[in-house]
Amino acid sequence: MDDDSIGFDFRWDDKRFYELLWPELAEFVPAFDTLKLMRGWAGLYAVSMLDDNAFIGEWFDLKNYYLANGFSGHGLQQAPAVGRYLSELILGLPPKLDLSIFKPDRIIDGDAIREDAWAIK
Repeated sequence: MDDDSIGFDFRWDDKRFYELLWPELAEFVPAFDTLKLMRGWAGLYAVSMLDDNAFIGEWFDLKNYYLANGFSGHGLQQAPAVGRYLSELILGLPPKLDLSIFKPDRIIDGDAIREDAWAIK
């Protein structure tokens, strides 16, 4: 969300949850509106400050050190493909999916992924 602060804040804001998130959940899945929330949890949210996209693959100068982070909230959605991709890299197999656009060394190069640069127009 646009008003999220940068840094470490582990407080769960139940008011914000009920006012902003719960209505969206209930609209998407109406059954949520019949549930009673018992407790909440707050934790770290891995955000790529470079371009809001993940960093996936072997770190360029540390052999066998692999990254899969910076998903900016869509890690669960992408987890199956990322898991397969990393397992193929680690095993030395040719990846079925080419996720090399998310290579970690783009951090050093400052090579942000610009979605409008490759989108079908």
